[in-house]
Amino acid sequence: MIREVSEALQDLVHQTTPDLGAWVVLHSLSQADKVPLPENKAILALVAVAEHPHLRNRPLEDGITGLVRPPMSLQLEYLVTYVGDHDEAQARLGRIAQAFHTTPILRAPALDPVLAEEVGSVVIRLLAPSSEERNQVWGSLGRAGRLALFYEVDVAPVPVLEREGAGRVREHRIEFTGAP
Repeated sequence: MIREVSEALQDLVHQTTPDLGAWVVLHSLSQADKVPLPENKAILALVAVAEHPHLRNRPLEDGITGLVRPPMSLQLEYLVTYVGDHDEAQARLGRIAQAFHTTPILRAPALDPVLAEEVGSVVIRLLAPSSEERNQVWGSLGRAGRLALFYEVDVAPVPVLEREGAGRVREHRIEFTGAP
């Protein structure tokens, strides 16, 4: 499901910038992968995955096997950069910012049907990391820093896998008899 979210973001940019063709690629940016950076392309790199902190402790829900944990909501963090001329990078990153600002929420009709069955929506927010945080990200990727945008993407929900054999408490009873 995470890969499908990345592809949905890539598709959004391509749909809102048809004059530029297929110019955004998914890439790890990690120097350790030893995959060369594509020239004259924007790179959409997933750099972190976490459980959404505000939706972490929801109550149990009814499932087919009884009470189950609620679906997990994720926060994905992306780095978007452009490999090429610096002036062109500014223009291209401006187009990406415009695309995500214009469509900050992707709902089921705009998502791939497989992804739409699993998530209600995908919410995109621009982040403003400090210079130290940006340096940490680039350092962990093993690359020199470059002009980039940082986005946080909320995805909800990731359903729990239900297993057979889990039961439900039908009755909870405590009996007490007084001392003789």
